[in-house]
Amino acid sequence: MLKKIIITLLIMLFLVSAAGCGEKIILHCDKCGTEVEVDADSNMTEEWAIFCEECAEEVDNGIEK
Repeated sequence: MLKKIIITLLIMLFLVSAAGCGEKIILHCDKCGTEVEVDADSNMTEEWAIFCEECAEEVDNGIEK
């Protein structure tokens, strides 16, 4: 009986986590051109100012190459 409960809970956990995985779209960093993956439902397009993590850190710190 305990095994059935554990298996049911694991299946429910898997289904909930799978439902949380949304589609991704690829945009490009405005500074270096690196591909940046964002959620498809974010409504972001290439018209937005988008930076990869590395360039965003440089921009935040005021560092220019």
